Amino acid sequence: MRKIALLMDGWKRYFTFAWPAGILQRIHETEEEVSLYIFDSSGNWSHDEKYNEGEYNIFRLPNLSEFDGIVLDLTNVEVKSVIEEVVNLARNAGVPVISIGKELADFYYVGLDNKNAIAGMVQHLTEKHGCRTFWFIMGSEDNYENCRRVEGIREYLDRQGISWEEEDFYYGNYEFQCGVNGFRHFMESGRKLPDAIVCANDNIAVGVCEEAAKAGYHAPEDFLITGFDNFDKAAFYTPQITTVSHVREEAGYLCAQLLLDIWNGEQPPKFHYTDVEYKFWESCGCSADYRRQDRQYLKGQIIYQIETDEFLEDIISLEYELLKCSSFSQMMNCVLKCLPSMKCDAMYLVMDPEMNDFKNRAENSEVFMIEKENYCIQGYPNKMTLEFSYEDPEILDKLKLQPEQMHVRELEGIFPVFDCQEAGANFLFLPLHFRQWTIGYIVLRNAVYLMERQYLHHILGALLKAMENLNRHEKLEWMNDRLSNLYVRDTLTGMYNRMGYRKFAGTLFDDRRRANNLLILFIDLDRLKFINDNLGHDMGDIAIRAVADAIKSTLNEEGIPVRLGGDEFLVICEEMPEPEITAMIQSIRQKVERSGNQVGLSNLSISAGYVITDKESSKKLEDYVNEADAIMYQEKKEKKAARK
Repeated sequence: MRKIALLMDGWKRYFTFAWPAGILQRIHETEEEVSLYIFDSSGNWSHDEKYNEGEYNIFRLPNLSEFDGIVLDLTNVEVKSVIEEVVNLARNAGVPVISIGKELADFYYVGLDNKNAIAGMVQHLTEKHGCRTFWFIMGSEDNYENCRRVEGIREYLDRQGISWEEEDFYYGNYEFQCGVNGFRHFMESGRKLPDAIVCANDNIAVGVCEEAAKAGYHAPEDFLITGFDNFDKAAFYTPQITTVSHVREEAGYLCAQLLLDIWNGEQPPKFHYTDVEYKFWESCGCSADYRRQDRQYLKGQIIYQIETDEFLEDIISLEYELLKCSSFSQMMNCVLKCLPSMKCDAMYLVMDPEMNDFKNRAENSEVFMIEKENYCIQGYPNKMTLEFSYEDPEILDKLKLQPEQMHVRELEGIFPVFDCQEAGANFLFLPLHFRQWTIGYIVLRNAVYLMERQYLHHILGALLKAMENLNRHEKLEWMNDRLSNLYVRDTLTGMYNRMGYRKFAGTLFDDRRRANNLLILFIDLDRLKFINDNLGHDMGDIAIRAVADAIKSTLNEEGIPVRLGGDEFLVICEEMPEPEITAMIQSIRQKVERSGNQVGLSNLSISAGYVITDKESSKKLEDYVNEADAIMYQEKKEKKAARK
């Protein structure tokens, strides 16, 4: 099974559906054993550069050398360093590379001949309609397609001896507002209306017409105007916008055919252009040869709006249900439950293990912090975790998947988990990140139609917001627990401090003294003042920790160990037979002595005293503690006397 990697960047979070649709059409026609892997970002959508950085990281996920062919759509990428990195990754893969819509390095090119296409439009205006003065309202100056169109315009005008100036060109983007701003810019400069206004696309042309109408000007009566791309608005706007039509899916189709030819040993040329067709309509003064189906178009718009409204209601429901989820797996199940339209053969959630491991790492650290910097920014972790997988049972039976592909938990790379023996299968990889910090990715199998309906960016937005809120809540909850724990814990030994003693020991005593008797054991470290005065307080701290470690390692899980302060320790636990108490104390003594010998504190020892509570007695916990303290002190006095 051959594999094609398609790396592409959407526009304003809208997926470029045409490329994968065209590629898959050709694959299905030929019935070749080829599958398509789509790595899609929306890196030009946000004004937050850090967010866009997280989007572009999806391009670093695949090992491109594992593919048999690569298709790049970087036309909308505005960050030069991203383009350079992807180009280098593709070049080093050692397989055929095709670039759609943008000439890159020595790769094959598939797309429009923008230069000649726009020149043909200007030629029509000059030869058919006698135009000699122009305004040009174009896209971004850095956009490859726009640059080629500007170059085509200038070269044609120069050949015809028609003068032009830099001031005749206005640059913006490909949106409606660019047309509004462009027309306003020229009018405010005090310039006379030209014979024609040439726009980089139909969106801009409609913007020009709307803004011109506010000033009392209309096309084609006051000026001619042309667009590009043949969007629906070109045919259904009044006047119909003269435009350049091209089938975008044809570019994907040519890409697939080109790779098939190369795999068959052919040596095709570098440039492959898709067909264009001029639509000379009302806005340039021509008679429209297209009878638009207004009622049919309106019906389609009505149905589309109904479906969109239903989907947005589903999104609202999804956002509400996501708030109830306590895990990422539950969130993915919510997506499937709340969105009936979210149908695909399979859906997977792959996460950075850091999302769950931060607690373990923080518990083992003496520094109380959780840094987002532990997540990847450049690339993905070597090992990732499959948090969630859904596979349509009806589809699953048709696929020849190996058992290890269906039950894997830990991933290294994307293969063999996302291998598939179904010819024409497609996998869509979408990035998950908190700003620039990558947390994982989602994989959808055979769900290209979701790209066409433009639902995915709404779903991803809701899901990612919920994930970040859950992650923030988990960390905040953990930190609150940690703070509470620090409040009741002794920082030197990890045992409960006096605050913990009041909170937990008192509760244990009140809860259990009526049902069971308790053991109250008071322990004192011998000669701590001597150690501090003669060997230093650091050695004194070591001695204190030695006693604490001995107590904690000997005590059962239900007991409560307390450092009351200085050299005094308290243990409260369930009553046990006398021999067991004696054995426990002796074990603590031996462990303390061994620890002392290991660090040069010979004869390190403790004194101990204990009492058993009486459930029939009305004594308070403090009374028993004082009794145990007195018994301990008696042992300490006897030791001092013996030393003298």
